[in-house]
Amino acid sequence: MRSDHTTFGTSIVYRPSIMRASILLSLVLTLSLASAQAQTSVTPGSFGFSNGVHPTFDFIFEGTDVKYVESYWRDELKKISHDVSTKKEVTGAGALLPQVSPDTVRVQMKAEQRKGSPLLTAHVAIFTTQGYVGPNSDAKVYEAATAFVQQHSTALRRQLAQQELTEAEKGLARLRSDQSNLQREKERAESSIEKSKQRGAEAAVEQERAKVELDDLTKRIDAQRNEVASAPSEEGTKELNALLKEQTRTLEKSRKAMELEHDMKKKVEDLTFAVKKNVEDQGRKQDEIARQEVLVNTLRQKLADIR
Repeated sequence: MRSDHTTFGTSIVYRPSIMRASILLSLVLTLSLASAQAQTSVTPGSFGFSNGVHPTFDFIFEGTDVKYVESYWRDELKKISHDVSTKKEVTGAGALLPQVSPDTVRVQMKAEQRKGSPLLTAHVAIFTTQGYVGPNSDAKVYEAATAFVQQHSTALRRQLAQQELTEAEKGLARLRSDQSNLQREKERAESSIEKSKQRGAEAAVEQERAKVELDDLTKRIDAQRNEVASAPSEEGTKELNALLKEQTRTLEKSRKAMELEHDMKKKVEDLTFAVKKNVEDQGRKQDEIARQEVLVNTLRQKLADIR
């Protein structure tokens, strides 16, 4: 008869919030609850293998899957077994466990996970010349077998915890990189705002300069027209045409300066809005970083507590 372990898994969902302290507290409590539910010791049980129901040494894992756990045991059994099969379950034949038996033993292992459940139970059975090791076996043999399964279960827990921590640290590094990029974008935008303001101011000065030049040209053109009208000459006409061309160039220069000033004002407005949004984005990113830092620190402690 199979042993039945019922525990609830825990998932962590991050949602932005201005109540950072509340979120951090909730995250710590959630992680603490998950840690409290995690199994740390091997328990006795039974499981129906392909060759019958046998007493087992059980261990519950969270945050992994059947394939990963069975692959771990397959690799470990290969180190101590004459032959390893994975047809029905992971079986190490001719395994050397001198602490359990002076003769070779057979180790059978099967991972069991219900659909949709975050929990997984690893069932390990050990067969010696005296039969399957169970609670009714010799106390020293049972204790040694328990220690063997405990050692590997703890090592697998540590491996899973290290992977979880590594992923969390990578996530924190990405968030900090995003934050740095946002800060650089803000600095570039602020620098561009100052440059745009300066160019806009220069364009305004250029317009004033062009206005003075146009006023002067208008007077000179009027005077030259009067002169040409009263005393027509080729030289006078050339001079008038030159003044008219100069007036056209100055008008174009004034128009471009006016457009530039308008464009710079619009650019300053757009960049100012971008900076405001950037500051908001940085605030949200900082909240994400704070939550991720709590997660990383909690996972570091979780790993440190696995012994």
